Amino acid sequence: MALKAVGFDIDGTLYPDHQARWCSLPFFFAHMRSIIAFSRTRKLMRLNSDDSVIAENAGEAEVVYFAEERNCSLERARDIRDRVIYKGWEKYFRGIKIYPDVRESLLRLKDAGLKLAALSDFPVGRKLEFFGLEGIFDVVLGFPESGRLKPRHEPFLNMAEGLKTNPEDIIYVGNKLDYDVRGAENAGMRGALIGSPGRRAPSDVTKYSDYQHLADSILSEVAK
Repeated sequence: MALKAVGFDIDGTLYPDHQARWCSLPFFFAHMRSIIAFSRTRKLMRLNSDDSVIAENAGEAEVVYFAEERNCSLERARDIRDRVIYKGWEKYFRGIKIYPDVRESLLRLKDAGLKLAALSDFPVGRKLEFFGLEGIFDVVLGFPESGRLKPRHEPFLNMAEGLKTNPEDIIYVGNKLDYDVRGAENAGMRGALIGSPGRRAPSDVTKYSDYQHLADSILSEVAK
């Protein structure tokens, strides 16, 4: 199969996770109860991924789970999720620096004729704008528009549909083995990890040490 498109996770893949944690410490302490409850919500949604309620409307199911974890009404849970979790965090991304060579590497891939996508388990909002990457991706998809949470196959297939590309012609790059790599494989794509040179990965998983390595490797494959 010919490689025609490259998909990317956003959080922890385009930038280091530790930067986000450091920059948002004041936010975390101000909203600790809600953030912890939301973290439990996401774990339950993944654990109960076959729940018919989640399948019908994952975004609304998230509100239901969150209301139970936060011990509040659905209306209150929806407000906290949208205003605090989804929107409140966004401003802290202004201070985050993406990994070296991200923009240049993405443009190299795009100039070679590859389609690019960004797929996240959170609303994308203005993150790409803050990172200087706005307008580079052909498809930008975040939750709840993605339909389900990774590693379910639905988000990846929705991404492929947006790219108008068969799953087997897409490689998806992320920083999490279980969610990104295995999720992409569940949808018939190739999955790859990106991270520090010392990071371990299973022998069956493609791993890029940095974005220059990623671009060089993918363009070498395309040129064959």
